[in-house]
Amino acid sequence: MSTRTIDLAIEMQKLQALAENGELTPEMIADTLEGLEGMLGDKLDATMAVVRDFLGNVEKCDAEAKRLAERKKMWNNQAELLKKYILDCMITAGSDSVKTATNTFSARKGSQRLIVDDEELLPDDFVESFTQIVNKVKSDELKKALLAGTEIKGAHLETGPRSLAVR
Repeated sequence: MSTRTIDLAIEMQKLQALAENGELTPEMIADTLEGLEGMLGDKLDATMAVVRDFLGNVEKCDAEAKRLAERKKMWNNQAELLKKYILDCMITAGSDSVKTATNTFSARKGSQRLIVDDEELLPDDFVESFTQIVNKVKSDELKKALLAGTEIKGAHLETGPRSLAVR
């Protein structure tokens, strides 16, 4: 007999079919089923231990990703501070451009950006207005009504796939 978990489950299914057909005595069925259930339980416990190990690795990866994101932010801030320092040095020296063997540094003029002080004072030519209709389904109320047996066009209840619960 195979010791794969799925094979044990299939053997249990076959045994139950034989029991329904009356081909085995109740004692034979009980003994064999008890042994298979024990083996299946051991296999499932071992598989769940691996699942928990994987989930632990997921948590470790999340923590490491967070740590690396913080380090990335710190290095980016340091780089920006040093670039600002270079610009400040150039401005203090009164130099708009410095050429070296490996770099060319330029202190560019600042770009213009728009600041709107009061939108209400702007002429209509510079403001676009529109109305947006937003529909939001009241999911909780709709589900309650459907569960109560009310037939509602445009909605129905559907049972999702089975899922595993482990305590």
